[in-house]
Amino acid sequence: MAATEIHMTWFNPVQLEWGPNLLHTHTPEKPFFVLADPHAISLALEADLKRHWGELCLGWIWQRSAQSSITAAQQVCQQLWPLWASQPDAALLAIGGGTTLDLAKLARFELDDQDLAPSVWRANQLPAHHRRHTLWCAPTTSGTGSEVTPWATLWDLDAQSAVKRSWSCAQGFADQAWIDPNLTLTCPEGLTRDTALDTLAHALESIWNHHANALTRPLAVRSARMVLQTLPELLIKPQDQFLREQMSQASLLAGLAMSQTQTALAHALSYELTLKENLPHGHACAVWLPMVLDIAAAVSAQVQEDLEDIFDCRWNQARQQLSTWLQNLGIAPRDLRTSPAGIHQLQQALGSARGRNFVGSTA
Repeated sequence: MAATEIHMTWFNPVQLEWGPNLLHTHTPEKPFFVLADPHAISLALEADLKRHWGELCLGWIWQRSAQSSITAAQQVCQQLWPLWASQPDAALLAIGGGTTLDLAKLARFELDDQDLAPSVWRANQLPAHHRRHTLWCAPTTSGTGSEVTPWATLWDLDAQSAVKRSWSCAQGFADQAWIDPNLTLTCPEGLTRDTALDTLAHALESIWNHHANALTRPLAVRSARMVLQTLPELLIKPQDQFLREQMSQASLLAGLAMSQTQTALAHALSYELTLKENLPHGHACAVWLPMVLDIAAAVSAQVQEDLEDIFDCRWNQARQQLSTWLQNLGIAPRDLRTSPAGIHQLQQALGSARGRNFVGSTA
C-alpha cells in the first residue's frame, strides 16, 4: 500500500497558563503596565488586582473603544509609549476582549514617531527601528483567540471607504497568555453568545481550510463539539463556573488551531456585515456557517469526516443541524447562492486573502 502523503507544520511560541482565578494567584516575572477594558474589569477588581500585584503594577490604562480602529490604537499609544520612556523593560498586560488584546498587539511595537504609526499599520510592515515590548494577554471573553494568534484586526474607519485591515507579522504573538475563565463570569448574555459563535467559526474555519493538518484538526473538532454542547446551557446558566470553563477551553483550542490555519470564507464574508449592518463579529460570521459548510462538504471527504465527528450524524445532515442550532440562538443563516448578485459576492470573497484559505477556493 502506498504511503499517505502527510504535511504538518506548527509554530506558536505563546507560553500558556490556564486556570480559574489565575490573575489572583499568578505572580508576574517583572514590572508591567496594564491596558484594560472597563466593561470587563470593575473598579473593585482593579483594586483587588493592584493589591495582589503591589509594586509590580506600574500603571493602569483604560481602553474604552468598542473597535480596534486606527484612532483607538493611536489613543492607546499616546498614553502608553511615554510610560516606556522611563520604564523601557516593563511588560504590557492586556486584560479584555478581542478589541483590547488586538490594540495591545499594535501598541507593543513602539515607534520613534507616533505620527508615522497609521501609515506603518496600513502598510503592515514594521520600520527597521522599533522596540518590541513584552506582551501578556488575559482574555475576558471566550471567543476571539487573540491571546494565541499573531494577528490583530484593525478597522480603518478614517479611509474614504471604511475597510478591515489585518496587522500581521512573525513577531506578533503575545509572549504569554493568562487564561482565567473566572474573568468571563460577568460577560453579558449577548457578548457571551457572539464570542462563542466566533469560537465556533474559528473551529469550523480551521477544518475547511487548505492549511488544516493532523495537528490542527483534532483541536478544531473538539472545540466545535464543546461549543455546540455548552453554549445553549451557558446562556441559561451564565454563572455556572463549569460551563464557563468549558467555553474558555473551547476558545483556546479553536484559537490554537486558527493560529496555524488562519480563517477562511465565513470570515471573508463577515466583515461587510460588521461594517454595513453593525453586526457583532461572531454573529456576522455565524450567519454564513451553514452555507460555507455545505460548499466545503461537497468538495472534501476530510471535511465530511470531521463534520460527522462534530455533529454525530451523517455529513449531509450537518448543515440542517447547524442551521437549527443557530436559529435556536436567534441567528438567521444566510445563503448567497440564490441570486446572481449573491453568487458574485461569493466569488469575490473566495478570491480574498481569507477566502483563498478555504478548501473550495481554487484562487
